[in-house]
Amino acid sequence: INQQNVTTATNYLEKEKVQKSLRILSKFTNNKQINIIFYLLAVEELCVCDIACLLNLSMASASHHLRKLANQNILDTRREGKIIYYFIKDEEIREFFNQLG
Repeated sequence: INQQNVTTATNYLEKEKVQKSLRILSKFTNNKQINIIFYLLAVEELCVCDIACLLNLSMASASHHLRKLANQNILDTRREGKIIYYFIKDEEIREFFNQLG
């Protein structure tokens, strides 16, 4: 065991920024949800049918992913007639993914 490497790696993982990143990323169960965030960064808000088209998913599957993100208070909605638009509610998530993109 290289104790210096183990100590360096442990200290790095304990950094506040790394812990924040791990906490944020743990909210996402798959790449589709992460892609949704990037799409919403690009255009501010999208409806279920837009997300379904972008991710090549059924409307039901897209709704499922959006609902999971909304239930975690990552996304919020706005209704316009029968159409529900989703947008990023969590500013910490927005800032984090903006830094990546």
